[in-house]
Amino acid sequence: MTTSRHPRPAPEVLERWRTPAGADLLIRPVGADDAAREVRFLESLSPQTRYERVFSHRGLLQPGELRQLVRFDIRREIALLAAAGDRPDEEIVAVARLKKSADGGQYEFALVVGDAWQRQGIGERLLRRLLAVARLAGIGRVSGVTLATNTSMKALCRKVGFRLRPDPDDATVTLLDIDL
Repeated sequence: MTTSRHPRPAPEVLERWRTPAGADLLIRPVGADDAAREVRFLESLSPQTRYERVFSHRGLLQPGELRQLVRFDIRREIALLAAAGDRPDEEIVAVARLKKSADGGQYEFALVVGDAWQRQGIGERLLRRLLAVARLAGIGRVSGVTLATNTSMKALCRKVGFRLRPDPDDATVTLLDIDL
């Protein structure tokens, strides 16, 4: 008897919309088959955007990091992407993640929007969807950190309802938190 391998179903599309500039986008979970798309997305980011996301000027990915970005424990992490186009040729334009701390007491979010796609409402739409998914998962509070100079991220977080405060131990960053 032979057994057939069934391909894993494509991640469910959570939302579709058109940007004010007329681009058709979708939001869906990050899947294990997104590795090549994730690499292309990260390579497309300017050095400044990468720095604002990871607070470092290091290279794109360290060994093993790509695997962690697309294959993760869904009990500890939520990862959503916004994409243009249709599979298999989708272009990732933004990624939002929510990760449970090692001690399990906190959930920290991260968000990055590709340079060419910034200031079109994509970050807000993706962050709001991430927070809605977090609420459905029973998460009561989300926190984050951004550079104190990242005025765009701070404005976005204020608009979505986050509280912002300077880090008492590091004047270069701003602490963000929101109760869901």
